Amino acid sequence: KFFTLYRLLKDLLSPQMHYDWGLRAIKSVLVVAGTFKRGEPDQPEGGLLMRALRDFNLPKIVEDDMVVFMGLLKDLWPDVFDSMPRKRDYDFE
Repeated sequence: KFFTLYRLLKDLLSPQMHYDWGLRAIKSVLVVAGTFKRGEPDQPEGGLLMRALRDFNLPKIVEDDMVVFMGLLKDLWPDVFDSMPRKRDYDFE
């Protein structure tokens, strides 16, 4: 699902200089997903991966591409999309 998402994002989103769908971005998302898994071991891995992909990429998606990005996430992870809230650091905020 991860590879499928990044391939579709590369093909469907507008070309932006700051979009990175390569190995560097994949590694960064996997690091975030691993942190989520260690912090919440009882949550399903698919849901944590979807949350990591959403939370890591959301800040860099331009408004015109947001509908496509969120739609792809929902299509690929329909069972956990609505049940995985955004991870927030209240101490940081």
